[in-house]
Amino acid sequence: MKFKKIFYLFVVLIFLTACKKDESHEIKFSTGEVYKFESLSVEVIADEEKMTTREIFSSKDNEEKLGEIINLLGNCKVVDQGYSYASIPDYESLLINFHKKDGEDAIYMYDSERDRDTNKFHYTFYGKLGNQESPTLLSDKDLISEIKYIIDK
Repeated sequence: MKFKKIFYLFVVLIFLTACKKDESHEIKFSTGEVYKFESLSVEVIADEEKMTTREIFSSKDNEEKLGEIINLLGNCKVVDQGYSYASIPDYESLLINFHKKDGEDAIYMYDSERDRDTNKFHYTFYGKLGNQESPTLLSDKDLISEIKYIIDK
């Protein structure tokens, strides 16, 4: 009888382990690329001289806000890094860090000004996205302001 109970508990434990909830999230960009990650954090520049950052948002226990941020990012168009330009982060910049099992990637959002040539906002993705290394994300919306608004709600 005791062996039956232990065996039953063992089977239940295996079943619960197999049914473990998938903790990953994904962004489907407007150009078709899909990016998967486990969690996300948003940082601002705390000190421009020392280039230190301060976290203002973590996706842990913030599923609703995370969903809104994912939807905003999904509207971006992924283009090659030829569209990016050198910029230095400042107090207005946002850094979005994606945490994955095999490391971290990031989006640097330097400023809230439209590019004169494309009339879009340019953001730099640091990491591999689709078949591109460190592509540029183009958006019709000022994502810095939009994401700050979502976080402050």
